Amino acid sequence: MDPSVPMVARRFAIRLLILLPFAALALSHGWGFAHMFVMLSGFNALYAFFTALIQREKFNARTLNHYDEALGMAALCLIARLFI
Repeated sequence: MDPSVPMVARRFAIRLLILLPFAALALSHGWGFAHMFVMLSGFNALYAFFTALIQREKFNARTLNHYDEALGMAALCLIARLFI
């Protein structure tokens, strides 16, 4: 197993753990958990994508990087969007 796998998996899990409480906040706009989760996971996907661009990571690298993290967040965003 590549050494980058635990690091990227841990970073992905930490982002999800931070994202979930913010999505669950009951704010005045009343969007609810599902809409907030879709929005925040989409923003996280964009953040990971632009981080990969800034760090000039290779898209088809054999190691996990920010592109893979962005793809995972985008997949979560789209899956959650399907069930709203």
